[in-house]
Amino acid sequence: MDAAERKEREDTIYDILRTDILDLRLRPGMVFSIKDIMEVYEVGRTPVRDALISLSKEGLVTLLPQKGTMISKINYDKIRNERFMRISVEKQIMLEFMGVCDLKTLTELEMSINHQEEILKRRDPRAFMAEDMNFHSIFYYGVKKGYCYQILYNNSGHYNRMRLLVMAEEGIEPKIIEQHRELIDAVLAKDSDRLCDILNHHLNRIVSQERKVIQNYPDLFDRERQETRRESDKLGVDFLVETKLKYHV
Repeated sequence: MDAAERKEREDTIYDILRTDILDLRLRPGMVFSIKDIMEVYEVGRTPVRDALISLSKEGLVTLLPQKGTMISKINYDKIRNERFMRISVEKQIMLEFMGVCDLKTLTELEMSINHQEEILKRRDPRAFMAEDMNFHSIFYYGVKKGYCYQILYNNSGHYNRMRLLVMAEEGIEPKIIEQHRELIDAVLAKDSDRLCDILNHHLNRIVSQERKVIQNYPDLFDRERQETRRESDKLGVDFLVETKLKYHV
């Protein structure tokens, strides 16, 4: 890595680490040192330290005095709160969108659904999660509430990691795409009651699956127990690929 590439990496290390946490490349509960990050990501101490401080404020890492840093385990209370915020905000967003949707935005939604169907064939949960979030963001930006979307996204790290875990374990449900089409149909029909019912079911559909994931992978979840360094924890190794989760891309 030359000097320019290193500088670029240092400028973006916060985004890189955040993405690796949310994409479950880094195992929830793993413990590491600043030196570990410096070596694996090839960046200097100061940008790493600053990135970890920012991530700790978001609840994505936990600073452990004298022990290092831990990728925060997934906290189910936070999942419930983050899901509640999203449902509450998104219902209002969808109702507003119903009154202003136009051909251009509807075309964007259809293109997103087509992309989701392509990803479904590849069985790539990370890519599907990204496109799913893009689909829902179109409604926010369609009513000029992109700022609200960014706030929700920036404060949904536990909820989104759980969603990815469920998708990796259980597979991508074709029903998700079907519900996306139903949301568009309800918007076009201007049926607000049906729209709210579909959205509520859509965003709550994985609750029963979440319980199964927690039972199968208890070490990934916050059980009020201090985590210790494990020899199997390695930065630079993709956790989601290396585990027994059904992710085979």
